[in-house]
Amino acid sequence: MSIDNIETTRRLFKAVEERDVAGVLAAYDPSIVIRDAASLPYGGVHYGLKGAKQHIEGAAQTWNHLQPQAQRKMDAVFLNAGEYVVVLWRLKGLEVSSDRTLDLPVASVYKMRGGKIIESQMFYSDTVAIRQFLAGNI
Repeated sequence: MSIDNIETTRRLFKAVEERDVAGVLAAYDPSIVIRDAASLPYGGVHYGLKGAKQHIEGAAQTWNHLQPQAQRKMDAVFLNAGEYVVVLWRLKGLEVSSDRTLDLPVASVYKMRGGKIIESQMFYSDTVAIRQFLAGNI
């Protein structure tokens, strides 16, 4: 099952990079719980597929204009941890008008059941830098 878990998270990351909402939702169990930094515009705890869709839409509204195609690539590394998959990835952003950039490491932990993600939690290396970038202060 661990190989299936890795493949599910790979499909999730590909869908995120391609902005494929249906593909993202397909990786989640209907009872998904997503925990994201409350200090981010799309953060907090999101429950079920309805909450997941709200999380996706909030993240897209925040990042789409700051992530041209090259910045959407997350350079993910997938680590098998039994019923969990740990993913090390990069959060990137570019404000084209000013050439300001963001490139920070992130770790995410996904709890799996039946080949689907039932829990997702992101751990950002520097949420202050992310908020400053989003506010235009970097």
